[in-house]
Amino acid sequence: MVVTYDPLLVTLSIVIAILGSYTGLRLARRVVPETGPVRKAFLSGAAVIIGGGIWSMHFVGMLAAQMPEPITYDVLWTLISALVAILVTGLGLFIASFGALTPRKLAAAGLLMGLGISTMHYVGMAAVRANVVMDYAGGLVVLSVLIGICASALALWLAFSQLGPRQTVAAAVVMALAISGMHYTAMAAMSLSSTPVIVDYAAPALSPHILAIVVAVTAFLIFGFTLLVALPDRPQDAAVQTEVDGTETLDNQALVSPTPAPGNLARLPVQKNKATLLLDLRDIVSIQAEAHYTRVYDGQESYFCSISLSELENRLDPATFLRVHRSHIVNLDHAKSLERRKEQALVRLDTASAPSVPVSRRNVSKLRTALGL
Repeated sequence: MVVTYDPLLVTLSIVIAILGSYTGLRLARRVVPETGPVRKAFLSGAAVIIGGGIWSMHFVGMLAAQMPEPITYDVLWTLISALVAILVTGLGLFIASFGALTPRKLAAAGLLMGLGISTMHYVGMAAVRANVVMDYAGGLVVLSVLIGICASALALWLAFSQLGPRQTVAAAVVMALAISGMHYTAMAAMSLSSTPVIVDYAAPALSPHILAIVVAVTAFLIFGFTLLVALPDRPQDAAVQTEVDGTETLDNQALVSPTPAPGNLARLPVQKNKATLLLDLRDIVSIQAEAHYTRVYDGQESYFCSISLSELENRLDPATFLRVHRSHIVNLDHAKSLERRKEQALVRLDTASAPSVPVSRRNVSKLRTALGL
C-alpha cells in the first residue's frame, strides 16, 4: 500500500515545528539566570511549548498522509505520546541550561531530546487504529533516531552556547528539521499491508476530524506564545524610576540588564542570593560565559551577571581584561603563569575560585604579548 502526502499540510507541519522550537528555546534561555519556582516555571513552559510543537508537528504530518484505509487514533496512546514529548524535552532542556554547557552535558541533553522525539513518534504511531498491518525497515528506523539525536544536540548547542537572536532562530530551524526529518524518515521506514480480518477496537478513539481540531487549537496556542515571546523587552534606558515620595532610586532591572556603553564600565553589577552587588573591577579575577549570561569570579566566590561576554569585552579596559577564549575573559593583574597541559594552553590565576582558564590557540600570542613574555 502506498502512502501519499498533502504538500500544504507537510509545509504546515514544518512551520509549526519551527514556531514551537523558537518559542520554547526563547523561554529556555530565560531559565539560566532564574532560581526556584521562577526557573521551574520557565523550564516547564519551554518543555510544554517544544513538546507541544513536536506533538502537533507529528499529527499534522499524520493528517497530511493519505492512508489507503480509514484510520482513527486511540485516545490513551495519543495522550501518552504528548506526555512523552513534554517530559523528555524538559529533561533535555534542564541538562543543557544548568551551568556551563560541556560536551558531556550537550551529548546527554541531545540524546535525551532526540530519543524523546523518536519515542513520541513511535508511541503516536501505536495510537493508529486501522485494518492494516504496519511493518518498519530497521535501517531507516535507526536512521530516524540518529537524525533526531544529532540535530537536537546541534540545536541545543546553537541555543545555549552562542549569543544573539540569530542563533536562536537558527537553533529553532535546526530543531524543527530534526523533528520533521525524524518524522518523515520514520514514515518512509513504514510499510502497510492489508489484512483480511476486520479488527474491532473497543478503546475510545479520535477521528481524524476531531484530532484536526485538537491539533489546530494546540497550534494556535503555540502561535500565540510565539507572538508574545517575540515582543520586544521593556526599554532599558529607564535606569532611574521616581518613587511616590519623589526620591529617585536605581531601577533593579536597569542594574540587571544595563545598556551597553563602550569601554566605560566602572563597577560590575552582579547577583548573589537575590541581591544586586556592585563589584570593584580590581577584585574581578576572571569572567566565564554561561549560556547568554556570564559567571564572574573574584578571589573567593562566583557571581551571576546578566551582561554577555561580548558586551563585557567591549566595556572593560582591554589593557587589564583580555578575552583569551571564546568563553573566558581574565584580569591580567591576577595572572601568575602561562602553562601548557597536553595540547591545551592555560593561564594560571592567583585565586582559588578560578585557578586556571583555558586559552585558545589564536589568543596565545596575544596573551604572551600582554604579559610581556
